[in-house]
Amino acid sequence: MNQNRPQRLAYAAMLFNIIAWGMSWVSVRTVLTELDAGQVGAMRYLIASAVMLPVWLYRGRPLPDKSDLGLVALLGLFGFCFYNLGINFGEKTVDAGTGSLLISFQPILVIVIGVLLRREVVSLVAWIGILISMAGVIMTAIGSSAGLTLNFGTILILGAALSSAIQTLINKALTRRYHALDVTTWAIWIGTLGLLPFSHDLPEAWGRLSTNGLLHLIFLGVVPAALCYTIFAWVLTQVPIATAMSAVYAIPVFSLIFGWLMLGEQPTTLTLIGGAVTIIGVAWVQLLTRRQKC
Repeated sequence: MNQNRPQRLAYAAMLFNIIAWGMSWVSVRTVLTELDAGQVGAMRYLIASAVMLPVWLYRGRPLPDKSDLGLVALLGLFGFCFYNLGINFGEKTVDAGTGSLLISFQPILVIVIGVLLRREVVSLVAWIGILISMAGVIMTAIGSSAGLTLNFGTILILGAALSSAIQTLINKALTRRYHALDVTTWAIWIGTLGLLPFSHDLPEAWGRLSTNGLLHLIFLGVVPAALCYTIFAWVLTQVPIATAMSAVYAIPVFSLIFGWLMLGEQPTTLTLIGGAVTIIGVAWVQLLTRRQKC
């Protein structure tokens, strides 16, 4: 009846990730007050690339087979280049409520694409929990102080959600053949190269960062990027994709909490209710799908 140790670690790792990714939205908003969108993306992943380098060297400089190079390139471009460009540039014209709603389509996109490709089987229990979580996210977005906005930034963030969904499916395919740490390292390096053309004057930008901005940028590169994506790649090898993706819905809830505590962003009553509904949906999927496997 008990989960084995790797699966228990996987659930603990998912909790760590959603907390760190929730915090990352606050850090991105903080750094965007000092740098432009292209600079934030490039500098964040230059830091992540530097963090991954000594680990890659220590592991003996592993490389993918030639037959998988194209898939690795797509993983880096969709997961780290296109996703970050869509988020960073989209947030220029889209408020946080709408942004969290649009990005939260990612788990559904992952599952729908997986089902269409006949690579995933999702139970009715999981679908009900996913829909409950989605309802909670919509309530959270509508309850934001800025309300909902629809413009070109909306398209960019929807594109980011689609890019992230594609990344998740490619990641799961590659981690069947390679270690999660190696897959994440290759993808981050390729994604960083893709982000560089959209940045400018990086040495000058680095020099004008405040201490607070620098700390947030280092956090973004080390924890939500290098560490969390490596953890997530491993989690996908341990639990069903519907279970892993349902946890993603809780990210806006933690972003709301950190924004409240650190940026003074006061949530409305509807936002708090939406956050509670989201957590209920996530708990539904996590608890009931685990019971089905016992």
